[in-house]
Amino acid sequence: MLGSITGGTDIVSLFCSGCPILPVYKGEIQCRSLGMAVSVFDYAGNDISATGEAGDLVCTQPFTAQPVMFWPPGPAGAEKYRKSYFDVFGPSVWHHGDFVRLNPKTGGVFMLGRSDGVLKPGGVRFGSSEIYNVLLKHFPEIEDSLCVGRRREGELDETVVLFVKLASQGDDVPAISQDLVARIQAAIRKELSPRHVPGIIDACPEIPVTSNGKKVENSVKQILCGLNIKIGASVANASCLDWYRKWAEKHP
Repeated sequence: MLGSITGGTDIVSLFCSGCPILPVYKGEIQCRSLGMAVSVFDYAGNDISATGEAGDLVCTQPFTAQPVMFWPPGPAGAEKYRKSYFDVFGPSVWHHGDFVRLNPKTGGVFMLGRSDGVLKPGGVRFGSSEIYNVLLKHFPEIEDSLCVGRRREGELDETVVLFVKLASQGDDVPAISQDLVARIQAAIRKELSPRHVPGIIDACPEIPVTSNGKKVENSVKQILCGLNIKIGASVANASCLDWYRKWAEKHP
C-alpha cells in the first residue's frame, strides 16, 4: 500500500497514516493512527481540530511506543526529554513540531510544514509547504525552493524570503528574472492570498537538506535573522549554508 504518513524515528510509529478501507483525498494523509490521541492546537493551547484551522500537531495521551527518557539517565537526560516534547503545551501534551490542518469532513490531515518554521508576516500564520505546493503546480522551471521568515533585532514584523533553485542553472547562480518573480507573486496571490506573497524572492545555488532529504529551513532562518548557529551532522550539504551567510550580509 502506498500512502502519505507522518511520525518519527524517535517514536518508531506514526501519528497519521494511510488506511486501506478509507477513501483517498488529494493532499491529505488519510487518518489519524490507531492508538494515537492526535489533535491540533493553536498557539495558546486550544484544541482547534474541529475548526479546520492550521495549528500544531499534538498527542494528548500517552501511546505505546512513546519514549520515556533520553540518555543519560538522571536530571540532564530528563530535562532534554522535557524540552524536546513537553516544553510548548505542558507536561501531558506531546508536541511533535509539525504544522498541520485537520479536515473535519474527511478526517484527513494536511501537512503544512514544521511548526518551528511557521511563517507569520503581519500576524498571519501559514506553513512553508503552502508556498512549495504552488511552485510545484505552476513552475516546472523551478527545481527546488526554500521559504523562511526573517525577523532581525529591532524589526517589528517578519519578512517572508523565498529562495528558488532554477532547473536550468549550472554552477553559477543566475540573477532571477523580474518576469519570473512577478509570475510567482501572482500565482501565490491567486492560489493563497496577498498575505502569503513573499517579500523577497531570489535565486540560490542549492537547497540545504538533511541526510534523508528534508529541507533545512530553521538553519537558514537563523542565518538570515543574524544568529550564530552550529551546523549539525544531519545537514547533508552543509557547505551550501556559506552562500546563505554571504546573501544575508549583502541584504541587510
